[in-house]
Amino acid sequence: MGTVRILGIDPGFDRMGICVLEKSGTIEKLLFSTCVETSKKDTFEVRLAHIGKELEKVLTTFSPTELAVEKLFFAKNQTTAMQVAEVRGVILYLCHTHGLSAYEYSPPEIKVAVTGYGKASKEDIALMVPKILKHSLSQTLLDDELDAIAIALTHSAHRKMAAWK
Repeated sequence: MGTVRILGIDPGFDRMGICVLEKSGTIEKLLFSTCVETSKKDTFEVRLAHIGKELEKVLTTFSPTELAVEKLFFAKNQTTAMQVAEVRGVILYLCHTHGLSAYEYSPPEIKVAVTGYGKASKEDIALMVPKILKHSLSQTLLDDELDAIAIALTHSAHRKMAAWK
């Protein structure tokens, strides 16, 4: 198994978590993570364009080969669900144009992969992610950024399981 760069994304409209995780053999190294935030004062189109520009920078800078993204779940607020769906469209389009293979994971799949328990809390995930990476993370890390890392780690675990088959 060679080296792979996984782009982990927690899609969102107000805030979108992004990370790039490099996996070489059994070693997982976090190369980059951030949280892209959009201004509520901007129009929908401006906010979507900002998300696209920031993602384009990450794709160009780090050249990931695989995308791990959280599956869309139906939120109580239909407007929010629609906006997140449109953000996912931008993500999938840009990643496709950069040649990335896309993999989607549900929140319970992410929780199981990271903590071993499908109903784990945010705190459980926050506790386990640094342990899996074998180094501490910034205390100022936003939930969305941490979720992006957890999504990338989930894909890394699924790649390992696929290799065993």
